[in-house]
Amino acid sequence: MGDNGHMYLPKELLPIYRETIVPLADIITPNQFEVELLTGKPINQLADALAAVDWFHQLGVKTVAISSSQLGSGNHLLALASSIANGKKSQVTIEIPLLDATFTGTGDLFAALFLAWMAKSGGVLKEALEKTVSTLQAVLNRTLHVASQDSSKGGKFSREQLELRLIQSKQDIENPTVTLRAQNIS
Repeated sequence: MGDNGHMYLPKELLPIYRETIVPLADIITPNQFEVELLTGKPINQLADALAAVDWFHQLGVKTVAISSSQLGSGNHLLALASSIANGKKSQVTIEIPLLDATFTGTGDLFAALFLAWMAKSGGVLKEALEKTVSTLQAVLNRTLHVASQDSSKGGKFSREQLELRLIQSKQDIENPTVTLRAQNIS
């Protein structure tokens, strides 16, 4: 739907997403901006994010993963995931190191990886989030590495240079090394 304060779709579609599409979903992976658009409330602290997650659960969404938020510490973003299965809620967070580049497609990759790892893990939220974020970081670091080898502009990368290196990251996608650990929310 959007990111960094900009919507990718016409604002007239927002009520359709909020009232029709979201309640049909089993799993959603919005970023902070999208959560704020859908709920109509700002997220300034973890309690705000948790309240937003509960709002989605009340609409019938079983699993919510906020793919990125500004709630991390220092040079980190924070992802948060929550799932309700058999009447029991599980919630985890994970800090994501910020990289000095702007990538396109990270939200789509996060969504695909998270869905795959939720299925492969049998719905184990912590494992799915760790493998998703660790894989995403591996792809982004590989993309940056290749871009820096190709760059003659002194660190300024073109959009083409920062195109996600998915094919080159096939092994990381299929068999990720967990480099980042999620924490359970008590």
